[in-house]
Amino acid sequence: MSKKRSEFFNEIGGCPASMWHGWMRQAVRQAFRGGSDAVYLPDYDGPNVMILFGGGETNLCNLHHRELAQHIAGYLWSKHRVMSALEPVAAVTDAISMGHSYEHEPRLSAMGYSLFSREMFASSVVQQVEINCADAVIIITGCDKTVAGGMLAASWLKDLPVVLLHGGTIRAGCSVTGRKIEIETANEAAGMLAAGKIDQEEHDDILVNSLPSPGGCGVMATSNTMAVLSSTLGIAVFASASTPAMDPDHMSILREKLEEGEQAAETLLTMVAESRTLSDVVDERSFANAATMLHAIGGSTNAVIHLPAIAEGFGITFGQEEIQSKSDTPVLLNLLPNGKYVMVDLYEKAGGLLPFACYMVDQGLIDSTARTVAGGSLGDLLVDVQAPEFEDPENEVIRSVEAPVKPKSSLCIVRKDESSTTQTSIAPKGSVFKLNAGQRSFEGPARVFDHESEAVEAVLSGNVREGDAIVLRYQGVSVGCPELLRLTAALSGMGSDSSIAVVTDGRLSGVSRGTLVVHVEPEAWRGGPIALIEEGDTIRLDGDEESLTVQVGMEEMQTRAERWVRPEIELPRGPMRMASQIVRPLEEGAIWWPRS
Repeated sequence: MSKKRSEFFNEIGGCPASMWHGWMRQAVRQAFRGGSDAVYLPDYDGPNVMILFGGGETNLCNLHHRELAQHIAGYLWSKHRVMSALEPVAAVTDAISMGHSYEHEPRLSAMGYSLFSREMFASSVVQQVEINCADAVIIITGCDKTVAGGMLAASWLKDLPVVLLHGGTIRAGCSVTGRKIEIETANEAAGMLAAGKIDQEEHDDILVNSLPSPGGCGVMATSNTMAVLSSTLGIAVFASASTPAMDPDHMSILREKLEEGEQAAETLLTMVAESRTLSDVVDERSFANAATMLHAIGGSTNAVIHLPAIAEGFGITFGQEEIQSKSDTPVLLNLLPNGKYVMVDLYEKAGGLLPFACYMVDQGLIDSTARTVAGGSLGDLLVDVQAPEFEDPENEVIRSVEAPVKPKSSLCIVRKDESSTTQTSIAPKGSVFKLNAGQRSFEGPARVFDHESEAVEAVLSGNVREGDAIVLRYQGVSVGCPELLRLTAALSGMGSDSSIAVVTDGRLSGVSRGTLVVHVEPEAWRGGPIALIEEGDTIRLDGDEESLTVQVGMEEMQTRAERWVRPEIELPRGPMRMASQIVRPLEEGAIWWPRS
C-alpha cells in the first residue's frame, strides 16, 4: 500500500494531530464500534476511511442511511480494527419539493434547488474527504441527486479508492382497498380524482399509504436509473442497485442490504491494500455500457444530464451523441413507467440486477471486459450468475430481445436545425424526447404556459384537450430547471398522457409518462425559439425522424424575436442564484464551471 494521505496528521502535529486523536478516542467508544470500554490506541496506523451519506429526517429515501453507515463502521472495526468516520451530507428530496412555487414569482419553485443539489452534495462529499485527508471512501446513495451527486463526487475523487453503495429501493404501500400503491399512484391521484376514477376518500388514502418505509422511488425514475448506471460503470456494489432497503415489515433494514454494506467495506479495503483507485476501473467501455443500459432499462431523461457531467469528471469524452448512438437498444425491463412492475419485483421475481446484466452480456449488448471495483471484469462478476429464462413475456420483469417492452428506446436525443421559410426548429442546440405513451410522433396546436401551476390547472379543468401540445417555458437551467412532475402526473392520472404532448425547457421526473420533450435549448430565458411560440402555433415532433419544429417560418420568428423582452426575475439567495451565473447548458451536464 502506498503512503496514506492521513499520515499528514502525525507529520504536522499541532492542532490537526490533536483533533485527529481526540476524535478517534471518542469514536471508538461508540456503541456500534467498540463500546464504552474500548480503548483508543494512539499508534493506530490503519487507513482513514470516510462513510458519507444523505442525511436529514425529511428525506424518506435516505432515512435508513445512518443506521446502514453505522453497521458498516461497526463491521470495519470489529472485523478489521479499521476506524471510519460517518459524515451526513445535506440532500434535497425531489418528491417533497415538487410544486413549491414562490408567491412573488410563480415561475420559480423550491424544486429549482433539486438539480443544483447534485453539485452541492458532490462538493460536500469532496470537501469532507479533503479536509479530513481520507484515504478511502464509501458513499451511500439514495434519493435522486444523492446518486448522481455521489457518482459525480466519485469522479472528482477518481485517484482514491472509492466504493458506492445504493441504499435501496422502497417497497410498495397498500391502500384500504388492498390495492398495491406507490409513488406513481400518488403522483397521479389528483388527475384520477379530477377524472372521476377515484373518490376523495381513496385519493386521501393513497397519499397517506403509498410510501410506507425508507428507500428510493420504486419505479424506474432517476434514483433507480442512476443506481443501475453506477453499477454498470463498475463503481458500486453491483447488486445494491436492485436490493430493497427494508424488510417487508417496513421497519428493519433488509439483511441482504446490510451484507452489501459489508461487501462495500471489504471491497474498499482490498482496493486500499492493492493501491487501486477508480481511475483503474472506469474507462470508455464503462460509459459505452452505461449508455446502452440507460436505454435497456427505460431510464430517466435526467441521466442524459448526469452521465456527461460524470464522464467529464473521469476525464472521458462522452456526451449526448454517445447516448443517442445506443438508442436502437430495445427496452427490456418491464418496470414502471414503461412497464408494470417496480424495482422490488426485479429483486424478488427475477433475482435482481445481476441476471439482467448477464443477459445483456449474453446478447452482446454490453462489454463484459469493462472493469469493476470488485477487482476483475464485469464478466468475472457474472461468472456464476444464471441468465433469466423466458416463458410468459406479459408477466416477466425481464423481457427478451424477441419480446421486448419496446423494440426501441423511448429516449431520443434531437440535435439538428431544420429551420426554413415554413418552419423553425424549436431546439437547435438539443432536446430529449421521452416517448413512452405508445406513439413516436405528434402534431397539434400549441397551448403556451409560463407557469407550471397554470398548466396543471388547465389540464385538471379540461381546458387542455386531446391533440393539444402543451408548451411550458421559462423552466430552463438558468432558473433551476425544475422537474415538472405535477403536470405530467395530472395528464397520466386523467388518462390523457397519450393524447396531449408536452414540450418544455425544464426537466421531467423519471416517473413521468407521455409524449414528452424536455431540455429544450436554447432555453426561453436565453431567447430561444421556445420563447417565441404563440398560442395555436402547430407543433410537430417525430422520434424516428429526430425532428422538433413549430410550423412558423424563420422570417416571422425573427419578427417575434425583435419584439421579445426578457422577463424580469429575482432569483432567491443561495444555490439558485449562484448557479444561474455559472452553470453550463444541460447538454454539457449542467456543471458549475466553464468547459476546460
